[in-house]
Amino acid sequence: MNTIKEDLLKLGVPTLYEAAGRRGLASGLKLLVGVPFAGQAHTAEITAGDNLGLHHGLMATNPTGDVYCVASTGKGRYGAIGDLLVEQLRAGGWQAIVLDDGIRDLDSLEAPPAIAARGVCSRGTVKRRTGQVGGNISLGGILVQPGDWIVGDRDGVVVIPDSRVTDVLVAAETRLSKETRIAELARTGMTVLAANLVASDEIAISR
Repeated sequence: MNTIKEDLLKLGVPTLYEAAGRRGLASGLKLLVGVPFAGQAHTAEITAGDNLGLHHGLMATNPTGDVYCVASTGKGRYGAIGDLLVEQLRAGGWQAIVLDDGIRDLDSLEAPPAIAARGVCSRGTVKRRTGQVGGNISLGGILVQPGDWIVGDRDGVVVIPDSRVTDVLVAAETRLSKETRIAELARTGMTVLAANLVASDEIAISR
């Protein structure tokens, strides 16, 4: 399990997205606090302006070192988490939270956990509707099922279904090797377009 996390972090969001067939890139989400992360999803869903379901999700699960994924119809119009919830997440051992809404108290937030969200908004939330915990959600327009792999860095957030993670890692390693070869050829003065053709031919011959 730790090896998968390490490999996902090494490869990064752009390479994984391309290797996954250009699928799984969450729209509008960016890493705002902390360092790149990779882990399996635990899910919750809240309604706009109400973060009670987020609290319930924290009580319903007790993971260590995983990624709390929270869908929200707020889409950045609310600061659904702030410094107090981040303290709770840290105490619970969460590696990261990915929130399809905004955050607040930015100047006082520190990782862990890393935080990926739509942006910053001072508008707070109420606690009235329970939301849903532990089911399939839509995060940045991408289906996330509990146990799917979530990778976030400065290039965005990508979702990789657990059933595909091994195949995506193999494809990503091949892509990384090709790009490394292209960089080597580019340093000799070859254009990237020409280097791409050479590297593609080399990979085809090696198979």
